[in-house]
Amino acid sequence: MPPQISLQYPLLSSDYNLEQGYVLGFQAAPYSVLSDKRTRSGIGLRSFLNITMPIPGNLVAQTAHAFSEEANPVGPLLTAASAANSGGQAALLKRLFIDPMLTYVSNISSTTSQQMYSNITELSLKSEARREFEFGWLLIPKNQAEARVISDIGNAFREASYPIYSDLPERIYPPPLWKIYVGNSGGENKALTRNWLGDPMPCVLAAISVNKVPLESNRPTYFTTGQPFATAISVLFKEFETGAINPNTGFVESKSEYLN
Repeated sequence: MPPQISLQYPLLSSDYNLEQGYVLGFQAAPYSVLSDKRTRSGIGLRSFLNITMPIPGNLVAQTAHAFSEEANPVGPLLTAASAANSGGQAALLKRLFIDPMLTYVSNISSTTSQQMYSNITELSLKSEARREFEFGWLLIPKNQAEARVISDIGNAFREASYPIYSDLPERIYPPPLWKIYVGNSGGENKALTRNWLGDPMPCVLAAISVNKVPLESNRPTYFTTGQPFATAISVLFKEFETGAINPNTGFVESKSEYLN
């Protein structure tokens, strides 16, 4: 287990505590093949890294399922579904063989109109969505202590996106799993997480970008300690497993969560 780390920006103080409001929280836990440890609750209980950030100015959650065109079982196929939809087997045979033959005869004897078949395929689900969550912040610290925390947060995101060495250097453990939530100073708020993000399932951190010179002047500015005056951080999370709606709860759950 990596060492326990908790990072929060902005730092809580009596000067501007009310500015904190609602926050975006990130928890990372070691990868596991056990289903109960690959759930949101399992990640939260095992987390070694806890990062708390303001609600970002750039917050995008994309859901994209994968579909392909397949034959429509409602259409003219020799299936039980087609027979039921056609009004019985006799009606299906008429639809499949007799009507097309009559149409063909009508077409070759007509000089004014022709009939053709429309596309009777349907979109068939090939893969449930693995949603992507993109967050971006432009962070301007109020003092050197906050500037140091911002640097630590950027490094923590980057380091926790990597796999972990095992006993042999050519062998590695997969990268950590992440839980993302919305809350306040008291911790996670599940209703707000659903409203803002749509209940992110366990994720992996796919990409992180840190810009130490994000302002338009393109001139590095920094405190006397060398910490930058402004930092832009963007992260891209992707859901680790696909999911489906649990008919007992009505919510989308990952495969590991449904098992538990």
